[in-house]
Amino acid sequence: MYRLIALDIDGTLIPPHGTSVSPAVREAIAAARAAGVKVVLCTGRSWQESEELADEAGCDRVMVAQGGAALADLDLRRNTRLWEFPTEVGRALVAELEDAPVGLMLFAGSRLLVNEMGVEVFKTYPSQGFHRCKEIVERPSDYLRAEDLPLSKVYAQGDPAVFPPLMERVRQFPEVELTTSAPYNFEMVPVGVDKGTGLTVLAGELGIPMEEVIAIGDSDNDRGMLTAVGMPVAMGNATDQIKAIARHITASAWEDGVARAIRDLLEL
Repeated sequence: MYRLIALDIDGTLIPPHGTSVSPAVREAIAAARAAGVKVVLCTGRSWQESEELADEAGCDRVMVAQGGAALADLDLRRNTRLWEFPTEVGRALVAELEDAPVGLMLFAGSRLLVNEMGVEVFKTYPSQGFHRCKEIVERPSDYLRAEDLPLSKVYAQGDPAVFPPLMERVRQFPEVELTTSAPYNFEMVPVGVDKGTGLTVLAGELGIPMEEVIAIGDSDNDRGMLTAVGMPVAMGNATDQIKAIARHITASAWEDGVARAIRDLLEL
């Protein structure tokens, strides 16, 4: 018996670079919730970047955000729990990356900070919430210090050719967990934190044991939630490494894989 379904967004709920949830996926989520199963987002995005898709999909109003570094309540429109870098570690990490040729998005408490290169890199990002909330800052590490802001996640996007030396710098920080959700990005959260961390806490708050949880994902940053749940599901477009740890492989995001998985596993 499954009582909770956790859904990644990009490459899972919607296809890579997609902007909307298909009718088949919306209908399957509605059927699951009508059967008493909770359906939540478990994403690398912030709640601000996710709320439109949560509304469109018809998901429950609590979620795991920021790659597991936050829990959020969409009705309250705020984070309800954060896992943060040690203050000086977060600032030093950003200082290592802010002059690199990548767009940076910093998840600083309830604020979304973007470096100047990020203005160009993220200009076509199809999230109204992101564009409504983003703050552009010239020197993010100095800004974090001046505003005394906490930091729970750093997201970098750009040309993968420039990533290897940057990722090697990140690996010098033992307090930082490095992952990725697509070839054109890499993501950093506090060590020991992943989507499984946040999902385990959220499931506990809902009174649902992890063996009664389905998680559906496609990329490396979904590994934590897939290894934490009773039923790990890989999308048809998932990486081979993610498929290898799944108990069930569904169709791709372009073929309504989430809808198929929900109906197959819940027998709806």
